[in-house]
Amino acid sequence: MSLSTAMYPSLTALNAFGTGLQSTAHNLANVLTAGFKAGRVTYADLPHQSGTVARGPEKLSVQGPLVPHGPGLPPSAAWNPAIPAGFVEGSTTDVVTEMTNLITISRAYQANAKVVPTVDSMLGMAINLRV
Repeated sequence: MSLSTAMYPSLTALNAFGTGLQSTAHNLANVLTAGFKAGRVTYADLPHQSGTVARGPEKLSVQGPLVPHGPGLPPSAAWNPAIPAGFVEGSTTDVVTEMTNLITISRAYQANAKVVPTVDSMLGMAINLRV
């Protein structure tokens, strides 16, 4: 077993969960941006091999809440003609959902990050036993 074969599932998971963390951070950074559509990342197993891949982020297609038009914001017609005058579409980011995703994804990232030095240590011991 090579080092890359042993670490491949964890390395692909680190890449996938890194994408999820970036998407969650982007959503939280734009929570107050009028008209912002939050993105969601989905995870899937790689076919015919062990590993994980991230798909997305795909923008949510739901309409954000209507918020009163404030000074300095463009007229509501610039965002969506279906929105009544005096209002703009708010962000679709739900802070509670994003914080829950942040905790879940960061724990998964940490777990996979711990695998890399463990596999390295195990393979190092195996090499030392052979010598």
